[in-house]
Amino acid sequence: MTDPRLGVDGVVVAFGGLRAVDEVSFAVQPGETFGIIGPNGAGKTTLLNSVSGLVPLRTGSISLDSTAMHGLRPHQRAALGVGRTFQAAEVFNDFRVRDYMLLGRLFAQQTSVIGAALRLPGVRRAEKSERVAVENLLDRHGLADVAGVVLKELPYGLRKLVDILRALAGRPRVLLLDEPTSGTATSDRLALRDVLLEAGRDGMTTVVVDHDVQFVSELCGRVLVVNFGQQIGTGTPAEVLQRPDVRAAFMGAD
Repeated sequence: MTDPRLGVDGVVVAFGGLRAVDEVSFAVQPGETFGIIGPNGAGKTTLLNSVSGLVPLRTGSISLDSTAMHGLRPHQRAALGVGRTFQAAEVFNDFRVRDYMLLGRLFAQQTSVIGAALRLPGVRRAEKSERVAVENLLDRHGLADVAGVVLKELPYGLRKLVDILRALAGRPRVLLLDEPTSGTATSDRLALRDVLLEAGRDGMTTVVVDHDVQFVSELCGRVLVVNFGQQIGTGTPAEVLQRPDVRAAFMGAD
């Protein structure tokens, strides 16, 4: 087996005396779509935050393609190839869709500060190329007509889709998705699922946290179940959802 794209080993995240993540370990292979499920408050988002560098580890380690990321800040991990979406991202709602998508390409650009300030020909060519790439991605998913629309004017489900496309535009080595279906309608979820299935076929490595078990089961070959910060089990969706301890923790069954 090849080395994992993402390795999480014995991770503990604590806030005071509360262990929000308690000795969690898992590995995600290149090109795999991996799910993390569990009840509210189980520590799923905190686990993603530990991978993207938003919260420090008390103990444990996290690696990307066998490169340890200990001590790296979020922007440094993003530069290495850790892409991320958030459950609610309202900061950029005044951006037009195409400009927001260009944010996803920042770490792929080779423009220097001086070159950008002087608007050198190479910079202008690079910017044109980036805009073409963004327009093509929007067109590929049937969204060319919203390229000039301000984000806050879009329906909520469409904003969530644009956010995922923004993250995909940067071609990260691993993409972390935090509750992509939260607050969306059934039709929105189908559109999100199709985009992520296509990304998986293209070889994207993805970790999905979501409360919608069916959505995760349709996307992911393996899932990790967590409860009270601890991992209960890892396996195929069918395997883990049949376990009595998982049913008790996640679905309230005896």
